[in-house]
Amino acid sequence: MPENITFHFEGALADEHRMNFYESARFQYAAARLLVKLSQFRASGRFNKNISSKSNRDVRLVSQSDGSFNINVEDNGKGKSDEEFIDLSLGDLVAYVSERVIEKIDEDSLKEYGPIGRRAGADKPQSKVDEIAESIGSGKAELDEVPADIRDVVRRRLAEVSREERMNENTESIKKIDFARSQKLIAMSAPLISEMATALRRSADSLEVSSSVSGALKPVLFLDQNMAAEIETSIVDKEITALLCDVIQFNKDNGWGKVKIENGAVTVSFSIPYDILPRIKQTLIDTMKKDQVYLQTYFVRDRAGDVIRLIVAGILPTPTN
Repeated sequence: MPENITFHFEGALADEHRMNFYESARFQYAAARLLVKLSQFRASGRFNKNISSKSNRDVRLVSQSDGSFNINVEDNGKGKSDEEFIDLSLGDLVAYVSERVIEKIDEDSLKEYGPIGRRAGADKPQSKVDEIAESIGSGKAELDEVPADIRDVVRRRLAEVSREERMNENTESIKKIDFARSQKLIAMSAPLISEMATALRRSADSLEVSSSVSGALKPVLFLDQNMAAEIETSIVDKEITALLCDVIQFNKDNGWGKVKIENGAVTVSFSIPYDILPRIKQTLIDTMKKDQVYLQTYFVRDRAGDVIRLIVAGILPTPTN
């Protein structure tokens, strides 16, 4: 059964069923390169630097459907061959790289709309955003019923939760993506996602990437203009840096946190991809109570080269001296 992936734009020109031609062309080129390279990776565990007629995978553009503005593609690749390197859909692989390139929603954004009562078995109050996202995910509420001022942050959280579910469902397959392969995927995908974000300059206010396999669309990635602007102007290091730092804030549920770096002079946020989070979170919690934490990280820098946030790839034993 083919997987259908939808890139859905809202706001600005998109609401008039229009997009800026140059911006949309840059988006489609970047999105096409991302999906074809992820398809190559799924098949062989690697991807080509350049895409030729021989290495071009069969990901097809589907005719336009009504909506604010949708770009629809179709992939017949999953399950096509028993010899494929990894059994993941393209939507799953987009979720995998998004977990690493896109910053997690921060505590302040979650708290802005106020905590509510504790859920059964929970060790802290659930945010209003999570409550709404949970209701929508379970079918008890619809996104159209959410107040406009909170809708985008709920859509962002829904995409995060959906990625978490995908990571849980595909644990065994994801284990095949070793450290070196993950590093190559990040180096390849980060600039392409940055290029895709250019479509939110004037053509649209938001982008939601969803996928479906003979069922309802499930969100994979959500970007608003603020997120897109940060992605556009940031560069993810291609190499991992081991960093001894003080963790001053950590959300063990979604992997977002804050650390002090440069001898405590600078505070930046970090994100832990959900497929890594269960494996390292208890070690991180135990270590941050008594020592500095030794993180394996990718630095995300602004155009001036300054570190603006971190992507955590692992945790190392804290040096004894």
